[in-house]
Amino acid sequence: MTGRKQIEENLGIRIAGVGVGVRTVALLIVGVFCAFAPPSLCFAQVQLPAVNLGQTNFEDGFGAPGWFIEEFPESYVAGELRDGHGNMIPGRNRLTTYSTTTHVAYISRKRVLGGWLSGEVLQPLVEVDIELANGTSSRVRGFADLIVGTGLQWAPKKVGSGVFVHRFVLDVDAPTGTYSNSRPVNIGNHFVVVNPYYALTYERKKIEFSARLHYLWNSTNNDPYVGFGIRNMQPGQAFHANYATSYEVRKNVRLGFNGYWLQQVTDHRINGIAVPNSLERTIGLGPGLQLGSREIWFHLNSYIEKDVRNRSSGIAVTFRISKALPSKGTE
Repeated sequence: MTGRKQIEENLGIRIAGVGVGVRTVALLIVGVFCAFAPPSLCFAQVQLPAVNLGQTNFEDGFGAPGWFIEEFPESYVAGELRDGHGNMIPGRNRLTTYSTTTHVAYISRKRVLGGWLSGEVLQPLVEVDIELANGTSSRVRGFADLIVGTGLQWAPKKVGSGVFVHRFVLDVDAPTGTYSNSRPVNIGNHFVVVNPYYALTYERKKIEFSARLHYLWNSTNNDPYVGFGIRNMQPGQAFHANYATSYEVRKNVRLGFNGYWLQQVTDHRINGIAVPNSLERTIGLGPGLQLGSREIWFHLNSYIEKDVRNRSSGIAVTFRISKALPSKGTE
């Protein structure tokens, strides 16, 4: 996520955010309506875990050997809940989350398949506040699931008149977060999440385009909220992506446009049975700003969600502080 000029000046100056980035709201609203709504609504609302939707964007593919430390404060406010047809669920339903995620990554000088071997750890801290139309509310805070990953970061290559750089990482969420089967809303997922991604950036002069493509797989929660009266549940599989383009308006200052997309591709399952009309979808679009020096960077990005299915719909604002500790020496 650093610029091509800095990479060319000193390849070890700054390394990319290897990881999945922050969890927007590292919680599982598994059937949040089930505790307060009729069964016909309940069985449409087993939900995907929160994933990286828009937390990584400009110059995402760049990276070089060394340590990399980030903090991801974020807020998300949703005033609408939408069903499987995209229709708003009646009444005043509100979801507010505040989170910050600490991200520590290391890119070594060890080469595997031409790329530098890398690793990372992310730990989110989250507060969630839910208010439903019938007057019921719930608030919970705590640590979300620990995320660990390993992958490869490739050095920039000249392609045409620009520079191409890319990275692959396999991230796994361990079920370590705050969880209780007596609560319908939890910070921790209580199941394993596998979420590999491929990030890329193409930069030519002052313009760049970046994308991060994810695949999401979830294991089964065998100890769900007791109020549901079910034995187990398993969220479906999904694809999701971040994409961004920016322009360097002055040295170390970029303005641009960013977005994210999520589409669930297999049904949620309850007691091993597929839940019909349960596929989730969302699109987020908005502006972004990146500025900083050669070793510390600040990112401010916002998104308005559109075309939402079986999810909350709202506005997200992310602020990211990135610090590089470059390594020196030979491979």
